[in-house]
Parts: sequence; structure tokens; C-alpha cells
Amino acid sequence: MLLKLAFVLFLATLSLKGAVCGPVNVLFESNGQSLKLGEIKLGELQEVRVKESTTTCNLGNKGLLRMRELHLEFCDGKSWVQLLDQKVAPNVREKAGTDCLDIKKRGRSQGDGMYWLDPDAGSHSNAFLAYCDMTSYNGGWTMCYTTDEYVKPKTEVTYSAQFPYGTDGYRTNCNNIPKVSFKRQTKTPITAAPNYGNAARTGLWDGVGTNNAYSYQLLICDHSFYSGFFVSGYTASCYKQCNSWCSDKASPYFRTASTNAAYKGVAFNTNGHQPNILSNRLISVGVRR
Repeated sequence: MLLKLAFVLFLATLSLKGAVCGPVNVLFESNGQSLKLGEIKLGELQEVRVKESTTTCNLGNKGLLRMRELHLEFCDGKSWVQLLDQKVAPNVREKAGTDCLDIKKRGRSQGDGMYWLDPDAGSHSNAFLAYCDMTSYNGGWTMCYTTDEYVKPKTEVTYSAQFPYGTDGYRTNCNNIPKVSFKRQTKTPITAAPNYGNAARTGLWDGVGTNNAYSYQLLICDHSFYSGFFVSGYTASCYKQCNSWCSDKASPYFRTASTNAAYKGVAFNTNGHQPNILSNRLISVGVRR
């Protein structure tokens, strides 16, 4: 069941590299449930992993799947058979979009999957692969990471075919997606890069599909105690910090695990301050302008 939050979460009217072009959504997904906070996407997913491999195809490996130079291949017991007539990314580096929504708006979407992105729309030498969700909430989501525990989105920015989207370890670079914006209550534009660790700068957000007794706050953290996106209720006139959560043991949290042993596990629309009560669950986060 999708829990739709018109929360514009990830950074209010946050604009990365460019003018604000409208609200951005944040989506959190977790095992069939999603929370939309503006243009951020969170969700729990089933784990399927297909790795890069040079394994020989023989009867003992019949039925095995592998990635080979960005192609998906199947072992029929004698030889490797390519399952797709195109590479994992349907667009080429030279035709990279600035983000997944740009690809969709240009009519170049070929459905959910890997695409080449180049946020600065330059020479494409720095283009990178990212998974695009082209279906949820009208599509165009650039999926940043999947984890069931910890993540460091500021520095873990490289996609590896060993960790396909939806598996723990999927990463790509969402730090410089251009013209990303999120509506917050003040409607003042901000940029993402300078706002790691400062919830007060991103202001307060309205949520839909979660407890409406709260206004919400967004933290983007790169701290030894906690790293990643963190959404929670704003309580006691206190803005949380990456390593100090205002003793909030009531509001809904959306966060990955802390490095602190007392706050492991993933919180998805449940309070995440109470220690030692949360289990690991696979969660993905994406952004859309």
C-alpha cells in the first residue's frame, strides 16, 4: 500500500545546481509500502542480486544468471545466452539525461531500469549510471541508494553491477541532481550541498499519509553517528541534529540505522528513537524535482 505524502521532503524548495522549477518529491519504499515526502522515495524491497561474473557455463551452472559488460545473461547448460537485445541502460552515455525526470519528459523513457545521467549536461565524461523508477507516482524518480542498515550518500556515489537496484549495496550519485526542489512551509529555495546536518535550514514540512499531528523536518546527514536521509516529526520546538534527536520518542521516523548499537535497524513510519526495537529492513530512497 502506497502512503502518499505531499510532504515535500528532501529539501523543501531545495534546488541543486539551478533555479527552482517546482516541487520535488522524496520517496521512501519498504516492502511494498512507500512514503512520499515531496519528491523523495522510500521503500522496502525484496532482494534479488545478479553479479558480474566470468564463470564458465556448464551443466552444473545451468539456470545461472549473470551480468556481463552491462548485459544480463542466462546459462543454458552449454553457453551464456544474452536475455536482452540491449544493454542494461537503454540510453547511451552521449545521450545522458540530467536526471530521470528529464529523460521521462523528453519521451526517452523505456520503463523502470538503469539509465545514464549527467546532471551538469556537459561533455558526458562524468556521466554515471542510476536506476530510474519511471512508474511510481507518475515516474521520473532518480533512486539514490538501497540499504537495510547503513549508508553514506555523500561519498558512496558509484553504481556497481554487483549490487543491482533493490539490493543492499545499490548506490548512485544524487548529490548534484540539477534543479531539484522541495516545497517546505516557508517556500524559500535552498540548495542541497550546503545543508548536510542542518535541519533548521530546510525548515518544516507538511505530511500527507502519515500522522498529521506533526510538522516534519528533514535531515541530510554525513556524521559518524548517523548518515543518510532522516525524516521525523518536529517536537518540543526542537530541530534534531544528526547525533541528537531531541528525545523525540513519539513522532514517526523514516531513517536507516545509526552506527550506535542502541539505534540499529530501520525505521519506516514508526518512532525510531526507542533503542533496540527495530529490525533491519531493505529501504530505498530516491529524488525527483
